[in-house]
Amino acid sequence: MLRLSKKADYALISLAYLAEHPDHVVSAREIAESCTLPLPLLMNILKVLHQRGILRSTRGASGGYRIAVDLSKVSLFEMNELVERVENGEPAAATTKKFALHGPAQALQYRLIRFMNDVSVADLVLPGRRIDVPLERVGVLKSKNQPARQPALAGAK
Repeated sequence: MLRLSKKADYALISLAYLAEHPDHVVSAREIAESCTLPLPLLMNILKVLHQRGILRSTRGASGGYRIAVDLSKVSLFEMNELVERVENGEPAAATTKKFALHGPAQALQYRLIRFMNDVSVADLVLPGRRIDVPLERVGVLKSKNQPARQPALAGAK
């Protein structure tokens, strides 16, 4: 079944961090520490993004990464496919081999692929363009003794 991988999630988190700091080169260590991501895995992900032209890298003691492309031209599906690689650098199994076997699951998977192709990486990582998620959905309003507040119904008094 098609899903957003942990690697793609980490790639999006790091791209969001880079988008928030466009004025300077950012090291993998800075991203890992700021976003609490595992440095070795993050370094591999950033290397793949650099090899695919998404990031520009600067070597040296003050080196790091910057965004090199217009992220509105990279779909979420492409990003997921870019970072999903096996250890030896070969592409992950072809998308067509990932399809579910039965009709309803295939239909759902097809819709997910269409959706992921319609959402650009910029829609998820660029400040001012990010897709909003209601706070109730992410559990921000939840406390230890109190369940998350439910959204008010339209027209309720």
